[in-house]
Amino acid sequence: MIKKGIAVIGSTTIDEIIKKDGTLNLKLGGVTTYAGITYSRNGINTHIVTNVAAKDSRILENLYKENIHVHCGFTEFTTHFVNHINGDARNQRIPVIAKSIGCDQINEILDLVDCIHLGPLHPMDIENDALASLIKSRIPIFLDTQGYVRLIKDEIVYRGVMRYLVDALIASQIVKADELELETICQDYEMTLNELMHLFKIEEFVVSRGESGGLVKTIRGDEFNYTSAPIRKYDDSTGAGDVFFAAYNVGRFLKQNDVSDASAYAANLAARQVEGEYIKHTVLDLQHLFEIALY
Repeated sequence: MIKKGIAVIGSTTIDEIIKKDGTLNLKLGGVTTYAGITYSRNGINTHIVTNVAAKDSRILENLYKENIHVHCGFTEFTTHFVNHINGDARNQRIPVIAKSIGCDQINEILDLVDCIHLGPLHPMDIENDALASLIKSRIPIFLDTQGYVRLIKDEIVYRGVMRYLVDALIASQIVKADELELETICQDYEMTLNELMHLFKIEEFVVSRGESGGLVKTIRGDEFNYTSAPIRKYDDSTGAGDVFFAAYNVGRFLKQNDVSDASAYAANLAARQVEGEYIKHTVLDLQHLFEIALY
């Protein structure tokens, strides 16, 4: 149950979205943005824990307008993503990252919330000591694995399992990965999803397959396949996975729906995000804050 509220922990980013036709948009990004807004719009008292440079603090304005409590630490730089998008295909660069989110930052909000959504975007997003502290806290945790299956070399993002994933899995009860992320994890750990869940005592594992839907597996062995919702017009898939996972958690742990209803609700919101109709460009647009592309 989510009663007091939820904290979303991870980078809030400045995203450069470069499409196949050369169109470039600057957008507010990060799991803190997409999941944070989704939780808040569903009536949940939502906190985000993040690090944004003082010079970029204006990017947080629309999060405040969404009634989100922003806990922002000091950092010299704000995390930047450069996304080259061609349909569902995406190549990413991370030219600069913010200071890692520390244990003290997280401890400050533990009494304010019932649960935590861990949304690291890269392996160093959250200090490992902070993960160890969360294990001891026993607070329920929803984990998006994406940041722990990203290897960054010379600013380019590659796929690879990072060592911090172990502590994150130990701390978490509900975990999400897309199909390729899960395949990478299982190959690296040399185990099946079922073995992974039992080793780390993961209660539910959500696997997304984009337009092909996905599945939810429980530690009891139940498996539920869900279908994606129809997309009437394709705009931008950025953030759709974050919206899906947050909406799924809303369905399961706020509305207390079963897996089928929760995944259907989440798939519908994710589809609206791909269409640009859920968290709209007016909320995410940063073009007016920066005259030209940053990197």
